[in-house]
Parts: sequence; C-alpha cells; structure tokens
Amino acid sequence: MGGYIISTPSAKATWTIIGINTITGIATFIIQLTNPKLFNEIILNFSAIPILTIHGRAPYRLITSMFLHGDVIHLFLNMFALFIFGPDVERVLGRLKYLILYFASGIAASYAHAYFILTFYPAKQLLLVPSIGASGAIFGVMAAYAILFPLRRLFIFMGFPIIAPAIVAIFIMAALQFFYAVLAPFSQVAYAAHLGGFIAGLIITLIYKPTLKKVRIIF
Repeated sequence: MGGYIISTPSAKATWTIIGINTITGIATFIIQLTNPKLFNEIILNFSAIPILTIHGRAPYRLITSMFLHGDVIHLFLNMFALFIFGPDVERVLGRLKYLILYFASGIAASYAHAYFILTFYPAKQLLLVPSIGASGAIFGVMAAYAILFPLRRLFIFMGFPIIAPAIVAIFIMAALQFFYAVLAPFSQVAYAAHLGGFIAGLIITLIYKPTLKKVRIIF
C-alpha cells in the first residue's frame, strides 16, 4: 500500500477558483434579475462561441467562459464537484501543474464542443450559441482524480445509487457524456465539452504521473 507525496499542503488554487466563480455567479445572477439586457451582453461578450473558437478569434473567451454560469443550480453543481475532487488532486500535483490541468482541460472542452458541432451539426445557428460553465475543466480534474486515486470509493447517483471505485465511477460518468452527446446533440448541456475536458485531463495526468513521487507504507 502507498500513496503520493503531497506537493503542496493546501489547496489554495481550488478555493480561489471556487471563490471567484461564486462571486462572479452571485454578481451575474443579481444582474440577470435586475438588468436582463446587461446580463445578455455579458454572456455574449465573455462566453465561448463555437464559431469564434474555431477561427481563433477572441481567445480570452476560452478563459472567461469558465467563470460564467447560467443559474444557481449550474454553479452549485460545478463548484460542489470541484470541492469534492479538486483539493486532493491539487495537493498531489502541486499548484502549478494543477492550474495547467484545470485551464487546459477547460480550453480543450471549448474546442471539443466547437468541433463536435462543426463536424456533426454544422448548422449556422448552433455555431453561434454561447457556451459557459466550468464543467469541462472540472471533468479534467475528475479524470486526474480517477488516475491518482483509482480505488477510492465514490457514491454517484444515475437514476439509482452506485458505490464504486473512483476509476470505475468517473469513467462511467465520462462514457455517459459520449452517449448523451450523440443522443441529445441539441441539449442545452454541452456533453462533448465534458468529454473533451475529461480526455484532456486524462492525457495531462498520465504525462504528469511518472514525475510524481510516491510514498510506500511497509507493515
């Protein structure tokens, strides 16, 4: 038995990301209630829009879109998932590697979403629909968690409760994103983005893993 040597004792990056998302979310929700026109302008100016992503225009949107959410439930579910999976991943990877993982996964998610639409549903109106949320980045963190802590037990609910090792539970959730993307391509949920973020997080973690130091417990 053994585990990884902790690279950083705290999870300041995770708490900072959660804090910024929460503050931004509360502010935009207030604006949404008091000034819907301004809220729509914020979404249009700072969301990831597939056609712009494909043409490499306004790249700042790939970052700003990760800090915007559509409603309280959207924000809560994303931040709760980051709260569950982020701290331990950050402590093992260290702050810099963790931030690279998080933002690279989020950016990959936007590209996956954009090219999925372009390839399979190249209707002009879909390429213009704004995409917001941290889900893609968080799926990247979840992929890292599955690789770093594969045997940890997780409780997930998919119509019925399941308790399974992290690598099983998280890979099932990732597989579902593929099927949802195929079966519900016009859903308001960007399932292809989730899958893109997951794959990016998986690849980055597998690159990191040989460099991580392990501690072994001898009985």
